[in-house]
Amino acid sequence: MTENRTLTLLCRQYSDPKMFLRAFLLTCSMALLAMGHVNAQQIEFAAGRTLVVDTLQLFNKSQFGIRAAQHLEIQGAQLAEENKGKEIALSEEEKQLTALRATMTAEKFRILADEFDQKVQTTRAEQLAKTQALSTQIETQRNTFLNAAAPILQALMLEVGATVLLERRNVVLSTNTADITAIAISQIDGVLGDGSQPATSVD
Repeated sequence: MTENRTLTLLCRQYSDPKMFLRAFLLTCSMALLAMGHVNAQQIEFAAGRTLVVDTLQLFNKSQFGIRAAQHLEIQGAQLAEENKGKEIALSEEEKQLTALRATMTAEKFRILADEFDQKVQTTRAEQLAKTQALSTQIETQRNTFLNAAAPILQALMLEVGATVLLERRNVVLSTNTADITAIAISQIDGVLGDGSQPATSVD
């Protein structure tokens, strides 16, 4: 009904067919632009209900993550010194064993050499296990952190009316306003601190 009324007014106003066609096309163009504006608003609103967060950055830049990294760095340095000390001790023992070779029979030396070889393999296996355990600690601490941070992230979602939170690395494209990593770090730091509390300790 509105379209017919607009067309009738245009016909009355423009008796020249060319002028009529030009005015008609202009009216259609304005209508399409108005529709496009509404759709853009709807898309923007929909995007506002989906947030993204970089969980790796969330952990690494939080007080909790920084303290965990520092703690593991200290442990790593201590383990490196321990490994170095054991390697030096084994090297010295090997030299002593080599020096004894000329003072005993080949059979007796072989027994001692086999015992030393077993000791070397056992020591290195033990140190490797310690290194691997240290490597897995960072993942354990990250999981502990994310579990503790989950209620805080959920509260942040409710606050802004979001229904979905996606991992930043799994998102192809998003606006900067959808990324809540920075504000999430601030809120998590305010609740968890550096993780020194018993429930979330990094020790």
